[in-house]
Amino acid sequence: MISGSPVQPVQFQKAMVFIDGTNLFHRLQGAKLRLNRPLPEIVRGYLGGRQIVRIYLYTIQEHLERATAIHGPLLTNGVRVVLGEGVPTGDGNTKEKGVDALLVADLIYHAAVKNYDYALLVSTDTDFVPALHRVEDFGCRTGVLSLCAPVPPRLQGVSDEAEWVSADRMKNDGQAVPV
Repeated sequence: MISGSPVQPVQFQKAMVFIDGTNLFHRLQGAKLRLNRPLPEIVRGYLGGRQIVRIYLYTIQEHLERATAIHGPLLTNGVRVVLGEGVPTGDGNTKEKGVDALLVADLIYHAAVKNYDYALLVSTDTDFVPALHRVEDFGCRTGVLSLCAPVPPRLQGVSDEAEWVSADRMKNDGQAVPV
């Protein structure tokens, strides 16, 4: 007699996570939260038991350095960081260039070559709607996860699953603490 829980089919699905880092960092800053767990630990709970093939985070060097100073050096432990260009603006800030394009390129490439069955996008940016449509053209399922802000209706409508985690829930679940 075999004991234990039956294996669910979703556990055989390969998942990749694509994190719009700059978007995430701004939402955490707006909610005045500091993550107290590495990103893989946080996103794992929203994959429904799927196997994680890879986790990507897209941002620019300046935003990554600032986020690491706030959230700690383990923030990106186990995450493949992809950096776009940081272009100085006239007011002393830095504008990112090419970051969304890098995310879209990886999202579509990995779907096309069947490196995953399920893509989880961590963002609230509706510019990713066409990319999620294309991923589904390749037969992959999609999910959108938003931390500290509701998932916009356009992203909800194009993804198979959409979930948002409020700042209060993140604190209650031990994922973040107030800054």
